[in-house]
Amino acid sequence: MQLLGRLKRGIILGLLWLFVACQVAPRSEMTPDLSPSSTPTQPAIPTPEQPTETPPWSAESLRGVAINLWHPWVGAVGNTLNDLTAQFNRENPWGIEVKVTSAGSSMVLADWVEQGHPDGLVAQGVVAPPATLLTWHVRDGRMRPLNDWLNDGEWGLSEARRAEIPLVFWQSDQVDGWQIGLPVLRSATVLFYNLTWAAELGFRAPPQTLEEWRTQVCAAAAANRRDADRTNDGTGGWLVATDPLTALAWLRAFGLREEFDPTGGGWHFNQPDALEAWTFLRDLVDEGCAWVGREPTPYDYFAQRRALFYSGQVLDLMAQREAMQRNRSQDVWTVRPYPGKSKPLVLVSGLSYGVLRSTPAQELATWLFIRWLQEPEPQAALVRASGAYPMGPSTLARLEDYRAGNPQWGEALTFIPIAQIPPNVPTWRQAQWVVQDAFAQALQGTTPRTALPDILAELDVTLADVAGGW
Repeated sequence: MQLLGRLKRGIILGLLWLFVACQVAPRSEMTPDLSPSSTPTQPAIPTPEQPTETPPWSAESLRGVAINLWHPWVGAVGNTLNDLTAQFNRENPWGIEVKVTSAGSSMVLADWVEQGHPDGLVAQGVVAPPATLLTWHVRDGRMRPLNDWLNDGEWGLSEARRAEIPLVFWQSDQVDGWQIGLPVLRSATVLFYNLTWAAELGFRAPPQTLEEWRTQVCAAAAANRRDADRTNDGTGGWLVATDPLTALAWLRAFGLREEFDPTGGGWHFNQPDALEAWTFLRDLVDEGCAWVGREPTPYDYFAQRRALFYSGQVLDLMAQREAMQRNRSQDVWTVRPYPGKSKPLVLVSGLSYGVLRSTPAQELATWLFIRWLQEPEPQAALVRASGAYPMGPSTLARLEDYRAGNPQWGEALTFIPIAQIPPNVPTWRQAQWVVQDAFAQALQGTTPRTALPDILAELDVTLADVAGGW
């Protein structure tokens, strides 16, 4: 029970696609029809069955209200939020004063909320992963649901604004009919792909199926073994990544569904599709078509043609562009969805705004701040700083220059209609790390291939233990 021991230790609107349908990628079974006529209808934001919380809101009650919002951002995104906060403090008509504080990471922020800030500070708003917000709502009752505000005629988001945000961005923050968070920055788990190198290897188009993907990664690995550069032997193909979202993307690509049974069945990864996925990828490792790097990031490996593909995030696009320039690479590259047995996919993840329970005036003031941040201009500023997805066409309209200068980001926009979310249950917060550990074991060359079914069975046992301790 090595895995258990270690664990114990340690729906998109048509308007949006008026902007994205003109992407240059060829349309095929790997690239779905993105024309407005193919776009699903956006349902309304859910209305809770429980009574809404509607205290007597008034502009006068907001005079002089001070609030704190904690976030994990550093660098350009943190600086942008600071500038936006200063603008809100100057311009908001209610006299609300907001102070934003960076925790430096989502883990530290969670510790501040759950264990207390070292200096005794208290937050009224947070920026956190959806699974964390759901945990605080279900387990601790810390979160102030947003349903009544979202739909309020005076204080809410306009119907047009609510409708243009892709449904898949909302879904991660929903539980039991409640909207717990407001999506802020969304990314997607994608495959980075070197088009120039693939063409030199004889491939005229991106792979459309899992077998075509295998053929291309093995051809790249073979090319590095055959060339005169001995330092790149053992590289090429797919650069192995075992983070939770990569692990989940591969499982879903092979057909895994319903990883969690909310009726009481718990986690259920031990399925034939999961074993097929692990076996497929382990074969690539054993055949030398996939390899594990020593550097903590994949950017230089990709720029140096040591990987034809790697698993990354839309948020990695900026860093990859910088690496291509640093390595003086002239290769043309792009991002692709994961090929699947039946259809391609990407996983959408990211951060959301949440309102912590405090006083009615502070809760409303916090909501008004995050509502303002969700408006197109502030949101576009955060997208420019982070490289994340825009929250609909009104934001995208302010980013046309950004899109023109970042073609890979424009390509990634076309994946939103096929996006899925990780399990939106609180226990995913802990379960994802168990999945990562099991996936890493399955791909280790020292793990006997015959042990893969046992690791899968042990994964569900361990997840049950973790859920029981939650």
